[in-house]
Amino acid sequence: MAADSSRSSPVIRAGFFIGILVLSVIVGTVAIGGGVQSAPDVSQVNAPSFNSGEGVATPADESGDLSMSADASGKVVVIDVAHAGDIDREALTPLVSTLTENGATVRYHVGERQSGSALNESLRSADALVVLGAEQRYTESELNGLSAFSDAGGRVLLLNEPSQASPAGLGLFGPIRSDSVTMPMAPLASQYGLSYGNGYLYNMHEYDTNYQNVYATPTGDTELTAGVDRTVFYAAIPVHGGNTALTTTEQTTLSKTRRQDTYGVVARSGNVVTVGDTNVFTQEFLYRADNEQLVGNLLDFLVTGEKSPADAPQTAESGESGPGGSLPGTGIGGSTLPSEPDSTPAPEPNETMTSDE
Repeated sequence: MAADSSRSSPVIRAGFFIGILVLSVIVGTVAIGGGVQSAPDVSQVNAPSFNSGEGVATPADESGDLSMSADASGKVVVIDVAHAGDIDREALTPLVSTLTENGATVRYHVGERQSGSALNESLRSADALVVLGAEQRYTESELNGLSAFSDAGGRVLLLNEPSQASPAGLGLFGPIRSDSVTMPMAPLASQYGLSYGNGYLYNMHEYDTNYQNVYATPTGDTELTAGVDRTVFYAAIPVHGGNTALTTTEQTTLSKTRRQDTYGVVARSGNVVTVGDTNVFTQEFLYRADNEQLVGNLLDFLVTGEKSPADAPQTAESGESGPGGSLPGTGIGGSTLPSEPDSTPAPEPNETMTSDE
């Protein structure tokens, strides 16, 4: 009897496994046939992303020349690099070349850490200041000096964006750090009634080759938007306050809130203009759509102010006070007064930049 049991065991086990296999096939067939986990039929997919006939990318034309209409003779434009990170100066070549070809002098303010002048001292001989995404805070003395500078008629152009919006090699700045707006720009803009939104803008419905390349159109007829029909901004941030000159197209989304709307990306408050993108000045985006026209208008804005007194912010010896003559270093928590300038301020050799340097 023991010998018969040992011979029958393999047969029983084989029968058991065959039974399990047959049962599995039956169950699988029923499941697929029931459609509970059935794979989608490709022919039924109707999403725009699968339909080449409904492509949403509308590449902008790249044409035109950067030019300006204003006579910039005798004007001095200072670009602040002392408070910014690693700015790619080569990317600013079109900006610098156009200004100098029209008679302006362009200087890079490198700051006292690089044996240059204090900011307030640089501003005394300047007509306009350009700030590109500052990453170091301005002192109370510098903020007071900037306020006095703009109140006297000096022009200020603020450009900002999330740090991560500038991939290395394409924008003006270095490696990716975060998607937050550079904080030193907040107090600088706020004293002019301007501010920035956090995050970056994108549009999944209408864009220029990449969903982060959003279109913006004028809100009305202003000197900043003369001749501008449509512009392109790369991962711009929204700007608030002042008079909005350009807004993004509908269904643009802010990354931090996921809210679809139209957002201002260029605004003006008196002698100050803020732009929610630094890349608009670079070779990469300068000639997209009407960007070169917008940049040309911004250059005109920089050199058409009439600063009076010409040496604002004034020195402590002037004895003046108030918004137009506030003394650097006299604000709350103000720092040491900058050194007194010469009677005839002259640009320092290490901060002077011409287009062919």
